[in-house]
Amino acid sequence: MAMQTKTIKRKMKSISNIGKITKAMEMISVSKMRKSIEKRNRSLPFAEESLKLLKNIAFHKNLFHPYLEKGKGDKILLLIVASNKGLCGGYNVNVSKEVAKFKQEQAGKEIEVIAIGKQSQKIAVRNDLKLIASFDQFSEYYSAREVKSVLRLIFELFDKGEYEAVHIAYTEFFSSLRYEAKVKTFIPLHIEKEEKEASKDFSPRYTFEPSEKDVLDGTVPAVLLTILYQYLLEALASEHSSRVSAMKNASDNAAEMEESLRINYNRARQAAITQEIAEIVGGSSAISSS
Repeated sequence: MAMQTKTIKRKMKSISNIGKITKAMEMISVSKMRKSIEKRNRSLPFAEESLKLLKNIAFHKNLFHPYLEKGKGDKILLLIVASNKGLCGGYNVNVSKEVAKFKQEQAGKEIEVIAIGKQSQKIAVRNDLKLIASFDQFSEYYSAREVKSVLRLIFELFDKGEYEAVHIAYTEFFSSLRYEAKVKTFIPLHIEKEEKEASKDFSPRYTFEPSEKDVLDGTVPAVLLTILYQYLLEALASEHSSRVSAMKNASDNAAEMEESLRINYNRARQAAITQEIAEIVGGSSAISSS
């Protein structure tokens, strides 16, 4: 019985230490989540207006730019955005499910992957996709230089004429409790049917100086850079929100387990005391009867 109480006490100490670690990680994640959400919210209006500009340009059938049109190749380039670290609940699993679903939808087509984050490399391997480039040493909140390096690689690969489209698998952020893994078309620009119908009523006309080509060559890549950066911020805010939720659940579970073990410990201790009393009484009775 003494061994049982010692074992329970040892387990209680171990779980208490785990609870302290997960609580500390939760507090760190809360700080990172707030900062990533703030950056995402500040960038969102500019990204939305940039996307609107790109769509308005695409509505003009007389305008042409290679990144607004379907590529000449038959392969698909997929950019997967996941985390560098684990312990973030179902964040990476949900991205992997969307990638698997996308692969099934594109059955028969060759898909090549650019991975952002160590977990995205594992997602590519898990779904049996060819990994051609990986970025897993980026800074905490992505710098402009880092985003440009990814976009430059995408342009270089797409310009070779081997791909028909570029897609991105990431997690769109809605709130700290709601985020959804998605696969979206990045190149060429995808316009919903409803937006096309709405464009008949309003589609601004542009005057280009010095020429359409010069303006589009500068505008389209810049807008795509803004949109890509927004996708990365969306994924980052979702990751930290998911990690906060996962660490909170882990801390709560540790507290529940510790409380359950404490009850078992008290019961075992009480049983040991009762047994000792019974042995003393029994021994006293034996001595008295003799």
